[in-house]
Formats: sequence, structure tokens, C-alpha cells
Amino acid sequence: MRLTWFLLLTAALARGAETEDLRSVQAVFQKQDTSLDWIEVLDKKPIDASDSLMLVGAAPTEPWRSTSRRVPVYPKEQIGLFVVSGETNQVQLLLDSFPLSSVVMERPKLELAGGGTAYLHFYSSYGFYQGSIKYVFDLTSHRPSQKIRYSILALTTVTRERETLLYQASSYGGGSEPLPGWTERQYVITIEPRGGDSVPDYRIVDAAPKRDAAPSALTPLRLADGQKVLVVHTSSPDQRAQAAGVELTANSGRKLFFPLPIPTQSQYRALRPKAQRAENLENDIGPYAVAGTKLWFADTFYDGEGVSGVGAIGSFDALTHAFEMRNLPEIAAWSGSALVVDGRDLWVGLMGRPEGANYGGGLLRYNMDTGKVTTYPVHDLIYTLDIIGDTLYCGTSRGLYTVRGGKVTQLRFEPDVSGTLSMLAREIH
Repeated sequence: MRLTWFLLLTAALARGAETEDLRSVQAVFQKQDTSLDWIEVLDKKPIDASDSLMLVGAAPTEPWRSTSRRVPVYPKEQIGLFVVSGETNQVQLLLDSFPLSSVVMERPKLELAGGGTAYLHFYSSYGFYQGSIKYVFDLTSHRPSQKIRYSILALTTVTRERETLLYQASSYGGGSEPLPGWTERQYVITIEPRGGDSVPDYRIVDAAPKRDAAPSALTPLRLADGQKVLVVHTSSPDQRAQAAGVELTANSGRKLFFPLPIPTQSQYRALRPKAQRAENLENDIGPYAVAGTKLWFADTFYDGEGVSGVGAIGSFDALTHAFEMRNLPEIAAWSGSALVVDGRDLWVGLMGRPEGANYGGGLLRYNMDTGKVTTYPVHDLIYTLDIIGDTLYCGTSRGLYTVRGGKVTQLRFEPDVSGTLSMLAREIH
């Protein structure tokens, strides 16, 4: 936390004069606390031709060491969310203000949606999600906004029953860290596809808290010729370190082990020239599926603290006992988070695995025959991939995405003005 304050202070000292006119905003702050003599725009998003949503930080100042220069006291910072108008940023509406330390010490991230809806999302210094506030406001009436505290629903696992998808959803899925006093909720979201471009039907019910399951042994997959393959990861279920690779069991019962190729330093520098310097390179087999006599997979690797790797789409051929790694530029910087086979196409969720929270890198489609790669704007971390009819369903860290043709739609599950969880659809471009 001290490091965060130091970095903020260093940035404040390096900044030049503020380009925005903040006199109207500062007057609102100083009605609450006259000591707030420093102010900074954290984010600004246009609502229409004249109005904007502005996220602002304000703090008292103190002398910098033995100089006459004054610097902000960040532990006493206040956050304000305003609707402002014109070049002088005249305050039209104050949506919220609060001491940052009352929520979390990291500044929130602002999101603006259509229809008079805005969000503040809170994350820890390592990028772990901590909670959100949804604001519903009406500029025509200038009435106080409605504030709804909620947690983004992550769809982390799925069970398929014919043409129905049942998602386990958590308000703090994927290793998130709830704010003090905020609690995790579990749900089951049932998705039933409808024809054409219609959004699916859905149902949300409460679920019992999910207990952490004990690690279990992996189950071999059967290939088209009857042989079995078992994916071996760098850590076994009992956490013993080992080499990643494939164990092949022939129809005779004979078992052979084939280690996964690890990228060399020269490959790493050539494929990821802008990446961090890595003392150690590692690769593991991430999500995988069987197609014929081949096991298809995406690599996964930790990317921080002097360790890294190279993302690739790989295959293991049970007939030739050979790995083939496809080092595509579109996946070189990413691990795989989910994978599904669709005829001769592979769909792969892309993921970054740094020191801190994992994050999404998009959706990739790879044709096994032509090698053609197409990417899609799925902005959140993909946990699951399923195909029903002509539609791909992506369970993510922020709801459900559907991909049909070239159209990407996000289906978010969040409270409406009555506080009831509802599904909101928005097309992603």
C-alpha cells in the first residue's frame, strides 16, 4: 500500500498543469471539506454532445519535504463521480462521493453504459476484482442517482444437458477478493438457446456455497483408433513436480510418455520480442480436446517474476508420436484458458497469467486444415466454451458471450433498478 502511495505521489510531482477546467467540480468537493485543495481527473467519458461523466480524485496537500511545494496526501483522497457539461465542466449532477480508504486504496475503474447507467468497479493492486457500484441516473429530472452495490457474476463452470447449458455462477469467481463486508453469492444460471438472432431464455436460482474439491486423477481420453491419451501436467494432482507431456496407452496396454517441447530462448525472443526478459521458460498443456487420432491443445505458462513462455496451438499425433507446435503471432503472448473443437475449427480462449489476477486476451478461431486464424472481441476471461447449433457460448469472468457468424453479444447478469438479477444484452464491436 505504501508503494501505491509513493507511485501516485511520484506521478503527481511529474505531471504538468491540469488541462481540464475543474473549478465547478472543486467547489462541490470543498463544500464538503475545505481542505481538499488538490484535484485530478481520473477518467472522463462522453454521454452526449454536451455532457460527460467524470471520475475525479481530490485530496488535501502538505509541504513536500523541506520545499515550499505542496503535494497531495493520498491516504485522505476523496473520490467523486460527476455529470459535467461544456468546456468548463459545469457540474450538472453529483452521482457519488466517498473517501477512497472507506472502500479500497486502489482507484476505481469507470464504465459508462447507455440509458443513463454507469459503473464503478474496484480492483486490488494485483488486479483481483473486489466489487462494483451501479448508478442509474436521469439528466432530465436531475434527481439523485440510484446506487446499487453488486458483484459481477462470473460463469466459471458449465454442465450441458442436451441443448441446455447450466452454469455455476459466482459473484466473486476466479480468485477474486471481496471488499470488507461484501459476501460471495452462488447461483445456477440456466441458458436455453432460441432460434435466429434471439437472445436465449434464462433462469437464475440461488445455489449452495461451492466447496473446494480435492484434486483428482485425470481421466484418459480415447482416440479414434482405440488408443488412450492422458495429459500430464507440470504438477500432478498431489502437487509433485514433473515434466508436462502426453502418456499414450496402446491397444496392447503398453504405455509410452512423450514430453511437451519447451521453447528455447531464441524462439522466445523471436516470437515475443517485446516481452520481459525471462531467466526460465516453461510450457504446460492447457485446455485440450481430441479430434480423430490427434490431441489438440493450447499452451499455458506463468508470465512473471523472471518466468515466461510462448503461447501456441499444439497437437500430438498418436500415429507418429510427434508433437507439432503452431507458433501463431495471435497467440504467442497468451495462455489458453478454454478450448472446444467445432468440426475442423478450434476455438480457444486466450488468457494472461501474470503475478496477480489472470485476465482475458480474447477469443481465437483456428482452422486445422488451412491454418487460418480469426480473433473475436471477447474482452473477459473465458472459462468455458460450448457450441449449440450455429452459436458458440463463452462462460466468462463477466457473464456470457455468444458468437454467431461474425456477431459477438455479451449477456451480463446484474441487478435492475428493483435489485432483481436480470440479463442485459449488448452487442460487442
